[in-house]
Formats: sequence, C-alpha cells, structure tokens
Amino acid sequence: MKDQMDTLLENFERQTAQLRDAQAAAAETTAQVDSPDGLVRATIDAGGNLAKLEFAPNAFERTTPAQLANTVQTVVRQGSLQVKQKIAELMASITEGLPDLADLVEGAPSLAGLVPRFPDFVEEEAPAPRPSYEEGGSILRNEAVPPPAPAPLSHSEQSAPKRVRPPRDEDEEPPTSWMTRGD
Repeated sequence: MKDQMDTLLENFERQTAQLRDAQAAAAETTAQVDSPDGLVRATIDAGGNLAKLEFAPNAFERTTPAQLANTVQTVVRQGSLQVKQKIAELMASITEGLPDLADLVEGAPSLAGLVPRFPDFVEEEAPAPRPSYEEGGSILRNEAVPPPAPAPLSHSEQSAPKRVRPPRDEDEEPPTSWMTRGD
C-alpha cells in the first residue's frame, strides 16, 4: 500500500510539473496568419485576441474596403482557431492517461464524466460577405438599406392650412405666459 501511495504521489508531482509547463507554454502561444492574397497578416495572442494587424503597402490599391474588411475578419478567425487548437493539443497531452478515481480506490465512483474533454476546433465556414455601406447600406450595421420612402401626409396636413401668428404692433405689450416666463 505504501509503495502504491508513493507511486501515486510521484505521478501527481510529475503531472503537476507538466501542467505548470503546459500552462506557461499556452500563455505564450500565438498564431500568425497571412491572407491568401498576401494583403493582410494578423497575429493572434493566447487569449484569442488580435495582437497585431499588418497590411501590404498596396492593399488599398488592390481591393475595396469591404473586401479588405472581410479578409481581415477571415484571417483573424483563422488565427484564433489556430491558437485554440494549439492550446487544446498542449493540454490534451497532460490529461490523457490520467487514472480515474475508480482505478485508484476500489469501489469509488468514476469521475471520468466530470472532466470536460477538449473540443476539436474545426474551422467554420465564413459567413457570406455583406453588402458594403459604400454601396448604399448602413454604416452602423454594414447592410444594404433601401432609401426611405416619403412619409404619407396625415389628414390634418392634407386639408388644414398652417396657422400663422399675426404680426404685433410695436406699441403692444408682449403677452405674459408661463411659456415666455412673463418677461
């Protein structure tokens, strides 16, 4: 029993050191992705955030702003996916082969279902490009917006003339009202 406990303790210490090393490596993981046309390069950090974005010197001459924006989104998405995959691979090597509680203690329940598996990160299809606001869309939602239709006139606007205040005489006192503060 003592030998078995010593072996378990050694394995635990070894796995703890491996986990510490894997966490350090995961914290430094980055991905650098270039677009197929060579116009965009993105560097993604370990948190999946955009750390650096570079454009080719002639990027704005070779493409439209809408296409360039779509390229940036695609490159950043691919880089984020690569970082997640690298981190999952680092952690999977540590969690594989861990004994279950039922293997260690006779009659103990299995905890295998409680330990989450690292997902397989598969690249999703990029969403279809949306129309650009430069082509008549909305700058806020980056979608095409039809020009507004003129508002129909209300019944009162159709038949009643606008009321016009008659001019005041110069000698006449201005009316005192709560709207004019009685000045």
